[in-house]
Order: sequence, then structure tokens, then C-alpha cells
Amino acid sequence: MDDYEEAVLFTIASLESRLDRIEYVLSGGKKPAEEKPRTLPERVQRIERSLQELSKKTTLLSDVQQLIAKHSDLLSKIPDHEAKDDAGLDTAQRSAMVIEHAPSFATTASQLKALDDQQIPQTDGFAKFAKLRPRIAEAEDRHLQQALQISLLRKQSGMLVSRVKHVHFLGAGRCWVEWHKRLMESEKTVTRTEFKNKQQEEEG
Repeated sequence: MDDYEEAVLFTIASLESRLDRIEYVLSGGKKPAEEKPRTLPERVQRIERSLQELSKKTTLLSDVQQLIAKHSDLLSKIPDHEAKDDAGLDTAQRSAMVIEHAPSFATTASQLKALDDQQIPQTDGFAKFAKLRPRIAEAEDRHLQQALQISLLRKQSGMLVSRVKHVHFLGAGRCWVEWHKRLMESEKTVTRTEFKNKQQEEEG
């Protein structure tokens, strides 16, 4: 099946679907089951026959035609310069463009049908979430403030640890080194003094 045949089948199927809906709205019921036409001419004949039957059952179509004929001046007509504005495409090129995009119509219709079949989720959860949104925003702000306070406390703790290290450990070590040096010098001085006093005692 080429693109042209697919476009024709899609168009006829769309017409049949619309006709069935119109018959249901106007008559309120479906016809007795009958054998569906298989060939394209039979399907077209069925559509024409159904339209003729509808025109006999209701005056809606004739009323529409009378309104169109009576108020034809209200219908917008395309100016000649706009009607000729075809972007420089001839009939064959426009037909090729329509046939090229015909498969996308069936795809779009199928996607819309799939969306129509999907169930809309319940909105209770969304409503509850919307009510909780202010509290969530408040919790986020509180969490941010706590994170800033924790960062400040970490910085202050690092400064205190550095101060304790320099004062109580490094400072105490330097003091012990200084005291040990002074002690060694005092010990040397005492030793020399004792040695000198001992020499004086031996000479005297």
C-alpha cells in the first residue's frame, strides 16, 4: 500500500466515523447490523446513501443549505490574490505534499486516541502537596540557616583547635625547651663553682 492509498483509506474511515456519530446524535441509536462494504466504491456509496437517508429523516441539512443560500454574504470569501498565493507550487507538487504528510495524520489521530483512553490521575495528592508547599519552603529555609550555622561553627571550631595547638602544645614545648636550656646552664655554673671552691680548699 502506497502513501496515496493510505491517505484515501484514512479519509474514508474518518468520514465513516463522523457519519456514524451524526447518525447517533440524530437518531439516538444504531442501525441493525449489516455486512460492511469491503471495496472503496462500496464504502463511498454507503456514505452517499447514508447522507441521502439523513436528508430524508431530518430537515437539518436542508435548513443549513437554506441558511447558507440566504446569508451567503456572511461567509468569508478568499480574495483572488490570496487564492492564487500558492507559494509557487503547482497542483502536482501540492498533491505530493499532501500525500507526504498524510501518514502523520493517522499517527496523530492514534496518539490523540491513546491520550483520550488514558485515565486522568487523582488530584488529591497534588492538592495535599500544594497545601504542604509553604511548610516545605519553610523547612528548606530552616535547613539553609542550619547549614550556614554549622559552617560557621566548623570555622570557629577550626580556629579554636588551631589556637589550642599553638598555645598549649607548641607553646608548652617551647617553654620546656627554654627551661631545659636554662637548667643546663645553671647546672654548668654550679659545677664550675664547686670545682673552683674545691681547688681553693686544697690550696689553702
